[in-house]
Amino acid sequence: MSLEDNLKPSIVLVSPSDLEEEIKKIEEEIKSHEQIDVDFQKKIHEEIDNISKSLSWLKIAESQGVWKSKTCKHVSNDTCNAWNISDPEKLGIPVDVIIFNQDGSKKVSVNKFPGLCITCPLYEPKRA
Repeated sequence: MSLEDNLKPSIVLVSPSDLEEEIKKIEEEIKSHEQIDVDFQKKIHEEIDNISKSLSWLKIAESQGVWKSKTCKHVSNDTCNAWNISDPEKLGIPVDVIIFNQDGSKKVSVNKFPGLCITCPLYEPKRA
C-alpha cells in the first residue's frame, strides 16, 4: 500500500439531513423489534439522542460554511479562488463540485460545497 493510498479518506461526506433520515429509519426499525429487551432499547435510544445532538452542531457548522461562502473576498462566481485543489479525492471533496480551469488548476464551487469554508484559515470578509 502506497503513502497516497493511506491518505485517501475513509469516510463518506454526508449532509446532516441525510443523517437525520438514517436516524429516523433506525428508530423505526427498533420500534418494529419488540423482542429487544427494554434496557438494550433504552441504550440504543440514548445513542441515537447523542447522534442527534451532534447533528445540531453539524447544522450550525454547515450554516457557517454557507455564510462564509457568501461573504468571503476570495469567492468569485461561487468559486473559491484561495485554494487550488490538486487531488480532491484525497481531501474528501466530491469531484462534481470541482471547477477545472483552462490553466489546469482545480477550484471548488463553494455554492455546491460550502463545507470547504467552515474552518478555512484564509477566510476574509468582502470589503465594501
